[in-house]
Amino acid sequence: MPDEIDRDQEFNEQRLEEMIEQNRFKPGLEPSLLHCRVCGKPIPEKRRQTLPGVTTCTECQEKLERRRR
Repeated sequence: MPDEIDRDQEFNEQRLEEMIEQNRFKPGLEPSLLHCRVCGKPIPEKRRQTLPGVTTCTECQEKLERRRR
């Protein structure tokens, strides 16, 4: 039977997930870069328009996300 601490922790984890999801695709304050900050390759126009403030190409972003797991 979960106690009050377990319920609070579960609530906090759920709220954190919601906040992360809300901010995941929030437009950046800075304009998108034309070239990837990691590899220097051009960032496609469609990606720059879809994700304002983007700084990496798709390949480098995937690598960065894999490292974070």
